[in-house]
Amino acid sequence: MHYLIVENDQVEELTYNVVGFLWDNGNEVSIQKRYTNNDNYLLEADCVVSLENKCFSIDNLDNLAKSKLFLRFCSDGVYSNAIPSPYKIFEYKILNKRTLAAFFSWCKKLNLFEGK
Repeated sequence: MHYLIVENDQVEELTYNVVGFLWDNGNEVSIQKRYTNNDNYLLEADCVVSLENKCFSIDNLDNLAKSKLFLRFCSDGVYSNAIPSPYKIFEYKILNKRTLAAFFSWCKKLNLFEGK
């Protein structure tokens, strides 16, 4: 799978932890600060990944994110639209290295995000 990672300077170190996890599991990864509707990386991406330093809100999603598969790491959990409607697929109380490690461990047990 090809993931487009949207950089967020506020959580830069955590962003690169996510990049490393996806890359180490055999996926293609592109990193950008922002994207547009006709951006080549966006058009090639199977999933758009972002990290937020706040709680999830459907109001914060742009139209493009609503139409493209996304994975959003927020301060209260990991959300995705892989199943109908944005759904919290993993819950934690704060986004930090420890909770990311727990999420990655959970993903490995379920063989999630393994590249082909």
